[in-house]
Amino acid sequence: MKKNRYLPFGYHIQNGVLCIHEAEAAVVRQVFEDYQAGTSYRRIAETLTVRGIPYMENRTDWNKHMVKRMLENPRYCGGDDFPPILSADTFETVAAQIEQKSQGEPLSEELDSIRSKAICGACGAKYKRDGRSKNYEAWCCSAEGRSTPKRITDQVLLESVTAILNTIIREPSLLELPLLHRENYSLDVARTENQINRELEKSEVDSDYIKLLIFGCAAAKYEACADTEPEYLTRQLLAIFEGQPPLEAFSIRLFEDTVKQVVIDVDGSLWLRMINGKLIGKE
Repeated sequence: MKKNRYLPFGYHIQNGVLCIHEAEAAVVRQVFEDYQAGTSYRRIAETLTVRGIPYMENRTDWNKHMVKRMLENPRYCGGDDFPPILSADTFETVAAQIEQKSQGEPLSEELDSIRSKAICGACGAKYKRDGRSKNYEAWCCSAEGRSTPKRITDQVLLESVTAILNTIIREPSLLELPLLHRENYSLDVARTENQINRELEKSEVDSDYIKLLIFGCAAAKYEACADTEPEYLTRQLLAIFEGQPPLEAFSIRLFEDTVKQVVIDVDGSLWLRMINGKLIGKE
């Protein structure tokens, strides 16, 4: 019988219904068990090939990419309304193992703090750390298909962020934003106010129409008001940085309290977007 390989390994259609293929499901469970025990993608694939496990009709050769896709497929724990082959706990445990291996050594508290706010200046995607080699780590854009020609190491990242914070400590005025420009009310607002006054002067007042005019006028005035939150946040930042002694090393507390994003360009240049929206780079 020809297998429907458009379905994930472990499932088939029987009498028009999506069902678990029990023989394949046993293989899926074994693959997850082997990976949890520390067996690599390649070694699992080699074992499946030697055992002659058919991936599809007339094909028994497996590779590490096929194994990886299997281990990362959430349908095995019931995703997309597929009948579950695994428990959610098993799938999540393996997902955590994959994530840890892809990152290499666990991040320090300082680097993890930066990672949570680091984005690509070109596309806005999250920045990630490739630390699979103990002798080589680099930060790069996580967007599929994007490359990062300039290598950024842990040390460079920490030193760059610290340098910008020290620049702000020396010159807090960098945090200041242009003066807020408060828009004058539009001509339509003036006309609406005049219409409200005329309606109120009538001997018979249409209260529903008056309410409609008043609500519309209030909404238009609100739209014309300037957003004062950045101004408030700027004062908050100035209070933090003024009098702050120069940093000798990266400060998690100062970073968490004042920085919204770490923006990294493809050429390796780095900027801090502060909580008030101001973008500041190195001198």
